[in-house]
Amino acid sequence: MAEPGTEAGGDASALADRVLELVGGPGNVERLTHCWARVRLVLHDDAAADDDAVAALPGVIMVVRQGGQLQVALKGGPLAVHAVLAQRLRDAGAPT
Repeated sequence: MAEPGTEAGGDASALADRVLELVGGPGNVERLTHCWARVRLVLHDDAAADDDAVAALPGVIMVVRQGGQLQVALKGGPLAVHAVLAQRLRDAGAPT
């Protein structure tokens, strides 16, 4: 069974790491939250994020920009990926 937030055979850690890289790294994340379907990121520099590359990742349904947020909808929900992202941001000393 796949972890929540990933498609079958996926890995929440690998997906979170790739998302973080494609949005400009931990230093570009101002705030991280989630709802029932999406991981929501407020970025310091929106232009540093590659929305199309994030949208193309396995396990990602779509990417939406709304309300000053980059919202990443994930197959299976956001909880596992959000938890990994939050830990990566804490490890880097970035806000969560």
